[in-house]
Amino acid sequence: MGHATVQLDTGGVRLLTDPVLRQRMMRLRRIVPPPAVEEFDRPDAVLISHAHFDHLDLSSLRQLRSCPALVPRGCGRLLRSAGFEEVTEMRSGERVQVGEVEVTAARMDHDGRRHPFSRARESLAYLVDGSARTLFLGDTGLFEGMRQLAGGIDLALLPIWGWGPRLGRGHMGPAEAADAAALLEARVAIPIHWGTYAARGVDWLEDPSLPARRFEEEAASRAPAVEVRVVPPGGATELRGREPDASWPRSPRR
Repeated sequence: MGHATVQLDTGGVRLLTDPVLRQRMMRLRRIVPPPAVEEFDRPDAVLISHAHFDHLDLSSLRQLRSCPALVPRGCGRLLRSAGFEEVTEMRSGERVQVGEVEVTAARMDHDGRRHPFSRARESLAYLVDGSARTLFLGDTGLFEGMRQLAGGIDLALLPIWGWGPRLGRGHMGPAEAADAAALLEARVAIPIHWGTYAARGVDWLEDPSLPARRFEEEAASRAPAVEVRVVPPGGATELRGREPDASWPRSPRR
């Protein structure tokens, strides 16, 4: 659905990640149409990776407050202020059952503070074990610890860009995201966090598909065993899962 917002239907469960659904958000404007209300109505759970405004948007979340939410520790108060009654604060390694699907949290390399004095500092990835094994990385830099998460990942949802003219620390560009796909040994990688919101003056505005094309090019050389699927905002794809063949996360390789 654009940026880090993905609707994932797996194992009879519908999950929505980092829902940001507005036309405008602070100084950012949406450059693709927002999803229609019926497209994201009544997910079984919302997954929040961290507290940044472009990942935890209270205005968008108020449209979804009837469902449970999984959030990093320290973010519960924000979700409850948006009207959520069932909020689970997660730490790395913890697991939660959502219907027939198991969701496991893992810490990422990204400063998730909403403001400098925020207690909610962690950024999480979520592994979703359903009809396929999906790893959602809301926002992160490339780090060697990703290798510990490898094992039977059918689909990696990888952030590859941002909304401004440059990326700061704790983010991945196309090359780093391609390296992440290789470290994770993902069967399929879908780039996210691109081509949806833009600040004034960004140099890719005339060609919003540029980040995804660069990711495809980098992955072809850095992660040739990984299938790349570019799903534009508003698009969809179907993935056939495989039988789980490893526990997750695994111990580091020796």
